[in-house]
This record gives sequence, structure tokens and C-alpha cells, in this order.
Amino acid sequence: MKRDNKSFDSKNESLKKSRHGIKNYFKKKAGPPNFILSVFVTTLKMFLVLFILLGFAAFGAFLGIAKGYLDATPTLDLERIENQSEASFIYDRYGNLITPYYGLENRVWASLDEIPKMLQDAVIAVEDVRFYSHSGIDFKRLVGAIINNLRNESIQGASTITQQLIKNTLLTPERSYKRKIQEAYLAIQLEQKYTKEQILEAYLNTSYFGSGNYGVKAAAQDYFGKELKDLTLRECAVLAGILRNPYYYDPRKNLYDPTRKPEITYNRTNLVLRLMYENGFITKEQYEEAKLDPTKSPEEQGFYVIETSNRNSLYPMPYFVEYVILDVRDRLMEHFGWTGDEGRQKAMKLIQEGGLKIYTTVDPEIQKAVEEAVYNYKNLPPLANAKDKVIKDNQGNEIQQPQAAAVVIDHTTGEIRAIVGGRTPPQGRFWTNRVMQPLAVGSAIKPLSVYGPFIEAGYPGGIILEDVPVPIKGLEKQWDGRGYPLNYDRKFSGLVDVRKAIQNSINVAAARIVQERVGPDYSAEKLLELGITSPHYVNEKLVTNLALGQNGINMVEMAAAYAAIANKGIYQTPVSFTKVLDKNGNEILNKDNFQIKRVVFKESTAFILTDWMETVVNSGTGSRARFSKPMHIAGKTGTLNDWKGVYFAGFTPYYTATVWIGHDLWKPLKNGVQGGHYAAPLWKAVMEPIHKNLQNRPFYDKPPEGVVRLTVCGISGKLPNGTLCDDHLVNEWFPVEAVPKEKCDVHKEVEICQYSGKLASPYCPRENVVKKSVVVLPENSLLRQLSEEELQKYLPGAFKDAVDFAMLDYNKPEDRQYFCPLHTQEWYNSQQLQESLYKQAQELINSVRAKMSDPKYKDRLSNEARTSLEKAIEALLHSFNQATIKPPKEGEPPLTQLPPFDPKPIQQNMDYLTELSRIIFESIDKEIENETPTLNQSSSFFDNNRNRHNNKRGASD
Repeated sequence: MKRDNKSFDSKNESLKKSRHGIKNYFKKKAGPPNFILSVFVTTLKMFLVLFILLGFAAFGAFLGIAKGYLDATPTLDLERIENQSEASFIYDRYGNLITPYYGLENRVWASLDEIPKMLQDAVIAVEDVRFYSHSGIDFKRLVGAIINNLRNESIQGASTITQQLIKNTLLTPERSYKRKIQEAYLAIQLEQKYTKEQILEAYLNTSYFGSGNYGVKAAAQDYFGKELKDLTLRECAVLAGILRNPYYYDPRKNLYDPTRKPEITYNRTNLVLRLMYENGFITKEQYEEAKLDPTKSPEEQGFYVIETSNRNSLYPMPYFVEYVILDVRDRLMEHFGWTGDEGRQKAMKLIQEGGLKIYTTVDPEIQKAVEEAVYNYKNLPPLANAKDKVIKDNQGNEIQQPQAAAVVIDHTTGEIRAIVGGRTPPQGRFWTNRVMQPLAVGSAIKPLSVYGPFIEAGYPGGIILEDVPVPIKGLEKQWDGRGYPLNYDRKFSGLVDVRKAIQNSINVAAARIVQERVGPDYSAEKLLELGITSPHYVNEKLVTNLALGQNGINMVEMAAAYAAIANKGIYQTPVSFTKVLDKNGNEILNKDNFQIKRVVFKESTAFILTDWMETVVNSGTGSRARFSKPMHIAGKTGTLNDWKGVYFAGFTPYYTATVWIGHDLWKPLKNGVQGGHYAAPLWKAVMEPIHKNLQNRPFYDKPPEGVVRLTVCGISGKLPNGTLCDDHLVNEWFPVEAVPKEKCDVHKEVEICQYSGKLASPYCPRENVVKKSVVVLPENSLLRQLSEEELQKYLPGAFKDAVDFAMLDYNKPEDRQYFCPLHTQEWYNSQQLQESLYKQAQELINSVRAKMSDPKYKDRLSNEARTSLEKAIEALLHSFNQATIKPPKEGEPPLTQLPPFDPKPIQQNMDYLTELSRIIFESIDKEIENETPTLNQSSSFFDNNRNRHNNKRGASD
């Protein structure tokens, strides 16, 4: 406004005159001034001066403090804004999303183009309506906030979206003037670095929306189960309304928590919608349609919020997902050179916050089938003690026992297709996953550490193995001092071929191969090449582990080792993911960079081993693993020492799998449980469904080079010697370098007594002497350490010493041991007596039968007399039969003794028949002569004599 100087001067002059008049009117009195008035005026002047000085001091202090705040302001670090924690994503083998994975912050970054315009407008309307017009600070809102703060003790903000972004990413959330000054200062700088669109995008992705959700994309999924593009106007308003106070305006809590009210969300949403309408973002019709009515339920208005946050629930396929997370963690540590606990923390932070894309190897259909099989498996072995059925973990959760676990791997690629680490779904994150624990495998170790190395080494010592109770050299103090392990049935088989040994899971044979044939070092070396890392096996090299699998091995390692056999002897590191990308799409990890491939067994070895393991399933301990429809299956059972678990590992032409059942605390199962009865059926339950639509095909279309089929002697393992080995022939596959070149030298042709199985003595019945091939043990045979009784039990008819049968003489006492001990001269003399008695008895029987047929007596014999004579004849013949011992049949053990010949029963029966016939026929003769004795009298006479004779014989008939 323009000032009127003339008027102003006039008024000033008038005022001077007025003041001069007043001065004259109040003319001072003569004398001293008023003291009180003087003090008051002086004091007032001093306070005025002090107030002015304090004002200047306060302003200076404010400037100093503000300068201090600004000096303490952190540098505008754009990386901290751009590099926010983002959830990683885990995909299946087909590239389909399984789950996001994050730590404390569930954030999925969305570009501004992906965020609906109405959601952007909703946030701007309620948080910063002049966002696009200010330069980081809204001075109009700032003045209003200052006035309000002067009126109230609390500090209220006028933060713009830019300032809030600064607060969320660079500063602390404290409410103070210091933070406000720093926030404003940095906001101005940020506006010079970023466009409005970049700032808005960063804000919408970094802001907290409650329930652990950071950013609009995570919030939309968590609250509404929707992608951003599918949000309604009302849902956009709900999300925008949360920002002011995420806890208070959390829609899930307000709708489902009984201590909260839906009206909180209703009113806040309606406020956002009204502000959008008032600022021209939406029309009145849109506003009215989207408003929430506090008098109606959410359902009536079509307003739905997911009741349970995904954040609080486990992801699908938890056992596999958590396995792959730890696998990626370890690979990241290797890739970046991170070590120790700090390295693990860095790797986990990158997985949880780095926005990685992890492409796994899991097949969802296979994983689902395996989960259903393990979760629903009912054929669980009983526990030795019923009190061990339930245990509690550190959190007090009850865990049923026994437990079970399974792994399925594609052996052509080494990619893991399914993992189930327990009988029930996990009850929390990183629940006990048993496939990652060392579990004892029992005899399932044998194909890897025993029979595979045995074939690869070229059958050292031949294919015939000793399953006898003889201490194993170098292990005399093992197994309770016996020096040899017990077989699962506590029996021994003598000499067995290698196929029988693996088919029937013979422990003694396996231990002998490791200790005496291939050596523990070579066995452990092959395990290490097969990816087995347990120090109990590869470092300690104990035969109890290498041959019997008593210590723990990771189930994935076992599956990968078996997969090497199925993959024609080529081992591949088991992988749970194929690649990992960072949030910008750059590849960090690729399985091709860390998956190891190496030849462990020749293809010929894998072929033979597979053929043997097919026998295990077709007719051995693993027969319960067979599918209901034809499918080639090779595998091996495992039963742990003291029945502390059961195991089965095997493969088809398509997949390899391992399964385990046992107690988490290694409590024993019931005595006698076997892997074939419990683990093999579980393996079938796991594998059969995933082969439902797969065609049966052989493991090999034809035998590979380097392997031949050959028939050898089943005792010596050498080539057959004519027909001498015919009773012990074995037809087997051989590596070409292991084909035997020598003929059998343990079979000899001799005359053998069928009764004793030994050389025929001069007294052996000629009709029971046969020419036969017998076994003469070589000098280095372990069976020579057996007693004679044990030898004949395990190898009937075998001779311990190598002798020249042609030079043996029965009459020499030193040679008598080789001849039949049953048919001696005493036996021969008794046989001569028996033959003499037989002739006498036959003459007696013929005489009696002749009289019975004589017309003179025939019609006069009573039925009772005739029956008595027949019974007496039958008793006499029976006494001869009792004295006759037949030789054992084929396959039966030889006789060790013959009952001594006792002529008394025969003689007594002859005497009885002689006396009985005399009485009967003399009675008839008298009857004929006198015709006076009646038939009844003759019978009565016979009865009396018969009773008297019976009393003499006693029990001899």
C-alpha cells in the first residue's frame, strides 16, 4: 500500500503538540522525584533490554542448533533407498512360483507402472496432496504443524511423501525437531536427485503396511490375495489408509480381533475416499459406490480380507523348500568366500532380503506323492518299549515315534525331485528335517562299499565267499570277541556265491570282502568318490561301518551314491536348484559351476551290480519293494544293529530313492524287525505312484562291453572240471579281466557210501555205493578251521585234507578217517546174522502159509485163528523192516551213525509164530483124529497159549 507522506507528517506534528500539551499539563513539582516510580521505570527498562538480548541469543542459539543438526545429518545415500530388503522367490523345476521367502520384512518391489493409478492417487490424497507441486517440503502444512505444536505439547509432523521416504530409509523414526530438520534438509536434496515418479515408487515399496508387509505388492497379496492390477478402488483406499498408523489401521486386526472394531478401518477408508473425491481423483459416483457402511457387515458389502496372514503360515513343500534354502546358503558362501557364522549370516541375509530368484529342482507332483506316501504310511515297525512312542522337542511339541523320511532323485541329472523329512508336516519353520541328519543305513551300504568295489577290483579271490563262523583275520577281537558278525537270521550258509550273499544280505561275507578281499582303504576311497562324507566311513574306515553301515550317513548323500550306480557308474553331486539370479536378473549361481561329475565305477561294474540288486528285489530281502505292475527295480535293504532302524535304497530306470524308519533318539525297534518288512514297503509306497504312467523298460538294452556271462564251479569259483562240478554250478556275470582261467581242482570222483557220504568201505552195501564227485578242501580254505561236525553241516561230504584217494587203504588205521564209519566189520557180521534170520523167518512164513492153504486145514481154521496167524506173520516182517535203515535222500545230511542190529525182536516173533502155528494145527489134527474136541475148545486152547506167549515177549512186538 502507498503511503501518504503529507498526511503522515501532519499527524506526527499534531502528536508532538499533543504530547507537549500533556507535558505542560502535568508540570513537575519542585523537589526530589518519586522513589518508587523511579525504581519501577528503571526495572522496566532493564527487562526490556534483557528481553531484547534474550531474543537475539535465542535466535542465535536456534541457528547454532539448526546448524548442528544439519552438520549431523547423514549423507544422502541413494543406495540405501534403492537397495531395500526384498523377498526372494523360490520356483519349482518348471519355473512356477512356489513361495516368496523373506526375513523380518516381506517386501516385493513393484515398478510404478505396475502400481494402479488409483492406489497412487489414494496415497497422495491422504498423505501428501501437493506432492507433485512442492520441492520436498510443503510449507503450508509446515506452518500449520508449527502453530499446532506451539499449542500442544506433542510434536506433530507435516511430512511430505519425500520426507517420509527419507525417514523410512535413512533416519530413525524418533519424533523430534532434530529428525524433522534433518528430514527436511535431505528431502530437498532428494527432490534434486530423483523424479517425482521415482520418489513415489520408492515410497510405495518401502512403506510399512502392517502384518510384516513392506510395500504395496506384499500388502495386496497378504490382505486380499490379489495382484496389484486386480485391486478395487475400495481396496486401494484401505491400503492407503494403513500408512498413517499400520498397527491401528491394520484391517485384519480390526475385522477379526475381538478386541478391535471394524469401524476403525471403515472410517479410515471412507476418509481416504472422501479426500480422493474432494481433490478430484475420483467422481462422486465412485466415492459413493466405494464407501463402507459401518452399519453393515463386511460380507454384506463384498469386502473381504484374508483372515490368516500368509506370513504366519508355512510355505508349500516345506521340507524341500528349507533344504534348498540351506543348500543355496552354503553355495553362496562358497561363491563369495564367506566363512564361519558371519558368512552364514551374510548368506542368509542375502536370501531373505536380496530379492533372489531361486530355481529349484523339485517336481511338485512327485513331492506331493512322496508327502502323501510318508504321511499316510501305516506299516510302521513296533518299538521295543511302548513308552518310547512319544518324545518332546525343546519347545515341548510332541513327536510321534518311530519317524520316517524319504528322498527322490533323478539319477540322470543328479537333481533332487522330492524331500520329506518326517512322518508329519512341519509345525514350524525349519522343523526337524531328517534327510539332513546322519542316519545309520545298515546293509544298504553294501552295494556302495562292498560289492561295487569288489566288482571294480576284478573279483579278488573269486566269486565264492565263506559264510562260516570262523574269525576274520585282523578282526579277531571284533563283535564281542567272536571275530565275525552275525547274520540277520543268526545262521550260516557255508560257501556262497556273491549273488547269494547280496541277495540274502549275508553279513559275514560282506565283512570278509572288505577286510580280506578289497581292503578297508579301497572301500572307503570308493565311498568318498560316491559323495559320502561321514568321517566314520571315509576317515576311520572301520569294517563295522564299511560292511554293515552302523554309523550315520546323510540320506541325500545315500540317494546320490545309489544314483551313480543307476547312472552307469557316473556320480553327480546332488543338486536342489539349477540357478540363482539376483533381483536385477543377473546370474549368481548355476549348477553347472558347482555340480561335480566323475566316473566312480566302470559301466560293466554298474551293470553287474544292478543285476545283483535286481535279484535282491525279485527274490531276496527286498521283495516287498516290487510294484503291483511290472517295473525293473534294483535295491538293497538295511537293518541296523540292535534293531535301531530300517532302511531301503534303490532305483528304477527313472528315479532313485532312499527311505528310513527309526526312532529320533535311536531307541530300539522290536527285536527281529527287518528292512525288508518295513522299509521296502515304504519305498514302494513312495515310488510306485510316481511311476504310474511310466513304461517298464530294462536298465540296459544289452550288456556293456567288458562283461561276459560264465558258468563256474560254485565251490572253487573256477571253470568246471568235466561233470565233476555239475552239482555246484553257478552262472554269473564277470568283468572280462576277472574271468577264471583254471579248472576246478577241489572236486574229485570217488566211490561214496550213500549213508555216510564218505569213501565206501569194504563192508558198505554195494547197492548203496555210488560214484560221486566230492570236495577236497585246499590247504588255504577257511572251512578247514571248522570241526568235522560243522564242516558236514555247511558242506556235506567235504574232505578237509587234500589226499590221493587211490592210495588210501581201509585196513590202515591212519586212513580209516576217510572211509565210511557206519559200515564196519561188526555191522557186516550183524548183517550176516540178519540175513540168516531172514531166511529162517521166510522159510517159517512159507511153511505156515502152506498149511493155511492146505485143504486139510483151510476149512477147519476159525476166523480168529486165521487172523492171529496173519498178525503174527506181519509182526515178524515188521521186525525186519525196523532193522533196515534207508540211505538219506538227495539234499539230506549224511547219517552219522546206524542203530545197532538187535536180533531179539526177530527171534521172539519167529518163536511166537512157530508156537502159535504148532498149537493151532495140532489142535486141528486131533480134531480130525478124534472128532471129539470142538472148534470152540480148540480156540479156547489157542487163547490160553497165546496169552502165555505174549507175556513172555513183553513189549518186543
